[in-house]
Amino acid sequence: FLRISSPLSPKAPRAMSGPPKPEMGRAISAATSGHSNEDSPSPSDLEEEDAPPAKAPSRTWKIWDRSALKVQRDALIDETADCLGIEGGDAAICLSHLHWDVDSLTQSCFDDPNFLPGLRKRLRVSEGPDAPPATGSDDLCEICFCETAMAGVVPCGHSYCLDCWRRFVSLAVEEGKGCLELRCPAVKCGERLRSDQVLRMCASPPLAERYRRFVIDAFVEEHHSRKWCPGAGCSFASERPAARASVRCACGMTWCFDCSNDDHQPVPCACVQKWQKKQLDEGNDIQWIMANTKPCPKCNNPIEKNGGCMHMTCRKPGGCGHEFCWICMSDWNGHSACNAAPEEKTIKQARSELMRFSWYWERFGAHQAAQLKSGGDLREKMEAIVACFSAESHFNVKDSDFLLDAQEQISRCRRFLKWTYAFAYFIDANADKRKLFEFHQAQLEGTLERLSDIIENTDWSLFLERDIAENQEFFKKRERSISLTSVVRDFFDSLASWIQETFPE
Repeated sequence: FLRISSPLSPKAPRAMSGPPKPEMGRAISAATSGHSNEDSPSPSDLEEEDAPPAKAPSRTWKIWDRSALKVQRDALIDETADCLGIEGGDAAICLSHLHWDVDSLTQSCFDDPNFLPGLRKRLRVSEGPDAPPATGSDDLCEICFCETAMAGVVPCGHSYCLDCWRRFVSLAVEEGKGCLELRCPAVKCGERLRSDQVLRMCASPPLAERYRRFVIDAFVEEHHSRKWCPGAGCSFASERPAARASVRCACGMTWCFDCSNDDHQPVPCACVQKWQKKQLDEGNDIQWIMANTKPCPKCNNPIEKNGGCMHMTCRKPGGCGHEFCWICMSDWNGHSACNAAPEEKTIKQARSELMRFSWYWERFGAHQAAQLKSGGDLREKMEAIVACFSAESHFNVKDSDFLLDAQEQISRCRRFLKWTYAFAYFIDANADKRKLFEFHQAQLEGTLERLSDIIENTDWSLFLERDIAENQEFFKKRERSISLTSVVRDFFDSLASWIQETFPE
């Protein structure tokens, strides 16, 4: 599935040695057949202008901040209110019920004259005056029976004094988002309070601001095609991409719109959810085992040291009876053979499954930690280096752009590789397909490590003080980095395409 020609030069590549490839009916680029730095193409054999440009993902989504969302919400309310001839507060409640689908609401109203009255009745949104608070009523408040009630606050006709209204509304806003469906406090009334009514009754500006934040939150959460970015502290929302694609937020996070997890394409969302459940069920157990135990030298069963003596015995249940030294893990000299009973089959199976999961879990975690580093510290480091190179008179801007391109590719591949381990744990494939997948996963991983080694472990600042004649080493590393970045990108795209085609669900 990875038939890749040399992506960097039309010239014939130099012959390179590498480990023999399995006979699997697939062609692999000679430039990526090995895992050591020496096996990659020499920069002297490559032409920089032949390297393909970085593939910038086409943007098929929109991103809004909270102020833009408020403007959009107000526009939808005004459009609906003008079209149907109703109050803006009533239109907001009806749109919220229909997930902010303006076309569906207006079309239903035009097709059936009884649709809007029936919807109002179900939602308890009566027609009537929506006037600002006034004190024109001689009736007493129906809650405290002390103060003069305010007339015309809600269409249902129930009247309460200003102080009781403010206490009622403010307490609801303090308690949380339930205030978005606040109703008349009269018994068995159920009339909905409109947003502007709630804002007028809030006892303080901070409470009013809290309510406005709840309103915008609900506008996104009730909409079928909008979601908040799951990034920590992020306040941007995105619409559903036109095609099955990930969303790159303005905060820098790339995430899956369908399941709101870290970008995992092309691994299916169902696989990600099963992996997360598996991590929740067994991840803590594995962490404790790795931190507090050592494997028995004979059966690899995790052993916890529960005393001060270094004479350890792999005891049952589940143990093999082997005795060894806790320090050097060698056999305990002078001890007679142990006659421990053989393990039950179910215990062996449980241990084998746990160790299998721990193998994938450890590699998933390693790539996740590397992904966070490459997207954070490494990004800042590369931006600083590029800025320094750009400030030097003997370098132009294009001389150092490859560093940011390489960093971006490293971050994308780290994210992709971590999810391939979750995918590999659950994959249901025959031996040949699994072997093919694991081979090319290893090829991508090995090439990525070579690129990461050059980018992260080269002291680029050493090249800043030298003139062009002395900077041949810089340009060699530059060409090599461009070469590996292109090869990694091709492996990434080909492996992702193969997963989508072979395992569409």
